[in-house]
Amino acid sequence: MVELSISIKRVLWYMWIVFLPLGLWYSYVSYPPSFSSLWEPVSLIILAILISVIPYQIRESKIFIIRWVSLAAFLTYGLFFELLLMQIAVLFLLFRSKMTLENIYRYPLNSIMFMISSFIAGLTFYGIGIVQEESSLISLTLASFLYMFLQVLVNDVFLYIFNHFKGNRYSFINQDSKLDYLAMLLSLPYGVSLYFLQSAIGFASTLFIGLPFIALTIILRLYNHSESLKEDLVRAGEIGHQLTSQLKVDEVLDLFIDKLSDLMQVDYAYILDVSTNENELVLIKRVENGKRMDNTLRSIQRNEGISGKVWHSGQAAFLNKKRSWGDAVKEYIPSDVESVLSVPIQRNQRTVAVLMVASKRKNAYKPHILPIVDLLCSHLAVAIQNARNYQTAIIKSEHCALTGLYNYRRFDELLHDKFDELMNGSVRQLSLILLDIDHFKNINDTYGHQSGNDILQDIARILSNVIGNEGVVARYGGEEFVILLDNISKNQTIELAEQIRRKIEDCVFKTLNDLSEVRQEIQVRITVSMGISTAPEDTDSALTLLRNADRALYVGAKRAGRNRVAQYMK
Repeated sequence: MVELSISIKRVLWYMWIVFLPLGLWYSYVSYPPSFSSLWEPVSLIILAILISVIPYQIRESKIFIIRWVSLAAFLTYGLFFELLLMQIAVLFLLFRSKMTLENIYRYPLNSIMFMISSFIAGLTFYGIGIVQEESSLISLTLASFLYMFLQVLVNDVFLYIFNHFKGNRYSFINQDSKLDYLAMLLSLPYGVSLYFLQSAIGFASTLFIGLPFIALTIILRLYNHSESLKEDLVRAGEIGHQLTSQLKVDEVLDLFIDKLSDLMQVDYAYILDVSTNENELVLIKRVENGKRMDNTLRSIQRNEGISGKVWHSGQAAFLNKKRSWGDAVKEYIPSDVESVLSVPIQRNQRTVAVLMVASKRKNAYKPHILPIVDLLCSHLAVAIQNARNYQTAIIKSEHCALTGLYNYRRFDELLHDKFDELMNGSVRQLSLILLDIDHFKNINDTYGHQSGNDILQDIARILSNVIGNEGVVARYGGEEFVILLDNISKNQTIELAEQIRRKIEDCVFKTLNDLSEVRQEIQVRITVSMGISTAPEDTDSALTLLRNADRALYVGAKRAGRNRVAQYMK
């Protein structure tokens, strides 16, 4: 969306200063009003003001059902009075819509728009030759329909052109325009009735029709709010089930923010997790303008900024004015933010994380949204914990508890996955190294099994450090380890295996002698033997690749004297 420049906003004000007085003067001269009583026009103006400040809202769309009052004003007193009434109503419409200094240009824009629509509709009405006092109810109603229809149509065309000029592209026929036409049809009988009744009983007609209409609007607003809240609570429950069905924390967080954005205005969203030692909030999810961003913003201390205060107090914060932000952490408050909502995410009555969302709109968040967000945050806390528990269980089931490496079951799955990639051409080569610690039984028998475990852990660390992200390291069983490498030739694999062998041979392992009378630290030197097999040179089967490496290990390395690397030979 393109922001209007200062010069364009000035042009709007210049146009308003010129055209509004001219429009009022022309309409007054051409269609001067005739007032038999001051109370009647004043009552219409008061009614228009009251309706302007009591909009009926359907989701994000606000409907000001005021055109029936302007119709009655037009039929009774003519174009000038209708223009004057709508100009007054525009002030209160924009006041109710929270107009600010940044968007005060909306006043001249809407003022000119309503003046143009009134002129086109009014002159068309006069042009078809309708005389109210001499017309039948049907002809007057049809002419009134045309009058109101043109007003809505001209307004929609005006707004469509202006928004396209700003870069805000949307369909000409949309939800807001449909609601405008529906409101016009429903309010048409009120306008015609008010005109006839005012002709008969004067300003008292405003009380007979206007006050019940306002009361009905208030009742419908309350009912709509109650129904919307009920629907949102039901949706929140459904979203909760969707959250708890996710098995990864990142998927839970993405789904939560997506669904939250469907319920409310969210331009920026941050989820901060209470750290393990509970001394700071750590950013775990960051979405800005609909885009997932890196979690690079700094951590927040307890009672620091908006989120820190929410964490400390356990109470939600609604902030719709910049001056109420206080010492907010600037990294979490972009410059175009106008409204902020921060809510504690609690589990078992303890805050485990904090949600902070922000909007570019003023007064975007109201207290009635809190039960919805609070319920969603409760579901989020459970979903995150479930996902973390699931991931922990997965890690435990896939890793060796002693060394932290993949266990054989998980390695077998990865091996077959890699072989599928080899078969479909995603991977050119696969190399497998099978490693066995020489004379490992002597270590267990001499120093105890715990000392053997210490050696296994040290070997696992060496292998992980050497291989890094270049391959997969797993504990094959007992004192055996296996390494899977892709897109590495057999010669490169042999060189890597030799590097590992020398590193282990040169290493001094420290452990405790659990079998001596005095349990003391000892230094142990060990060697390893390795067998290597490569696909597709040696085999086209995952199982055979492993068997070939095993054969190379025991025939080519162990039988040949140990402490060496052997490759599979056909």
